[in-house]
Amino acid sequence: MAEPTGYDLTHKKILDSAKKIFLKKGYEKTNLREICANAGVTTGAFYRHFKNKEAVFSELVKPVVQLIHQMYSKIKKESFDSLKKNHPEDLAKLNLNGAIEATVLMYKKKKLFELLTCKSYGTKYENFIDTIVKMEDINRKKSNAIIAESKQKEVDIPDEAMHLLNHAYVSALKDIIVHGKSEEYVRENTKIVTEFFNEGWKKLRGF
Repeated sequence: MAEPTGYDLTHKKILDSAKKIFLKKGYEKTNLREICANAGVTTGAFYRHFKNKEAVFSELVKPVVQLIHQMYSKIKKESFDSLKKNHPEDLAKLNLNGAIEATVLMYKKKKLFELLTCKSYGTKYENFIDTIVKMEDINRKKSNAIIAESKQKEVDIPDEAMHLLNHAYVSALKDIIVHGKSEEYVRENTKIVTEFFNEGWKKLRGF
């Protein structure tokens, strides 16, 4: 693959510089002039590539955001397909396999994932984890209703408690990725945490 030159090279230098400084200082404390100085470009050159500092941040994290949403949609579809086929017992296995697949994939993009989830304060992504938790709240409530109907038994888990548990789970997976030492570490700890929560949900449902 040919090395970038001209415009493409400058673009890459800005992105590489921004990534390094964002990871070190976070978005809010990063200065645009510092990005330019570290990249060896003028501010004029910067503005030929990006509208502002947040545009650089967005270009760095957008592929990871899209990948997370794709993974989440895939897991959600598989889970609801299983429930519609009246196989609720498969849900825990699907959740486990999906969680491991997602965390391993994000671990392979660890630095960009860290930018998104830990260094994004001051950008439109600063509440990204909360967005995922809210999605999980909706889908957990829906899946519990489907399971309850199939078992002809009411599931009564308060919305606030459900939100707290979902937040704890998503935050735990985030920490596994950010603090992961190896792919095996990520697999093992995702398995432990997900199995713990799966058993907890089973206990709360009563079946």
